Amino acid sequence: MKLAHHPKFWTSTVSFLPLVALVGLGTLLAQKSDEPKAFTVPTEPGKSVVIDIPGLPPQAKKLEFVLIPGLGKVKPFLLGKYELTQGQYEAVMHTNPSTFKKGPDYPVEQTSWQDAKDFCAQLKTVLPAELQPRISFRLPTDEEWSIAVGLPEEFGRIPEDKSRKIKNVYPWGTEWPPPTNAGNYSDEINRRKYGAAFKPGIHDGFADTAPVGSYPPNQYGLYDMGGNVWEWCEDWIDDEENVRVVRGAAFFTTSQSQIISSYRGRPPIVRNFASGFRVRLEVTAP
Repeated sequence: MKLAHHPKFWTSTVSFLPLVALVGLGTLLAQKSDEPKAFTVPTEPGKSVVIDIPGLPPQAKKLEFVLIPGLGKVKPFLLGKYELTQGQYEAVMHTNPSTFKKGPDYPVEQTSWQDAKDFCAQLKTVLPAELQPRISFRLPTDEEWSIAVGLPEEFGRIPEDKSRKIKNVYPWGTEWPPPTNAGNYSDEINRRKYGAAFKPGIHDGFADTAPVGSYPPNQYGLYDMGGNVWEWCEDWIDDEENVRVVRGAAFFTTSQSQIISSYRGRPPIVRNFASGFRVRLEVTAP
């Protein structure tokens, strides 16, 4: 099985294709101008587009979406460059449920699957009226998340059939335990605070959540695809529809079987200090 290369560092830039005669999305939200200009989206994998959310602190990370290449039947798609932050969540929902309120660039947590869906629906309402029919937000599907983390094509009827099937592949590659700077997982500092088990010699610098983007991105320019907070996906994991898919592990995760990129699972009502999400952007062609 050939695995995608995971370079240690990757720098994204912005590339665009004109779509319709409207103000650029980020500019429009910030200035609320009615002057007709070009609204564009990236066409090259790894390039990104930014949305300015009204009320977001000036120096806080923007809501940025990276174009991820397709795989199998999945066409290229736009996925959040970072896990959704507390600043972004609070600017839209006017509340911050997080346990670790250390700044706007920390990932929002204490969110259930429904909380994440409600955010996506509310985010659409801050768009100008003329864009709302063409722009929507949702959680990534289980299959999209797998592509974004760098897994090869998986086979199975439902997510449960794919969970843990690809062994010894992690968001950073195939090395175990996590190498230095691989992500925010359980380490010596975490053990001292929470008493969790850990792998000797691992020090990522944070006892709990870290600001998004604190570690190198993957080959597509996505940050924290492993560790920090668990990320909700759209799908049910099984036919009984009693467990929603969650991916990526968290800052306190010690289990190798849960840190592997192919792991899925989490009850839909769970809301704790490690349950977060990443947003998927959809643009309908004119």
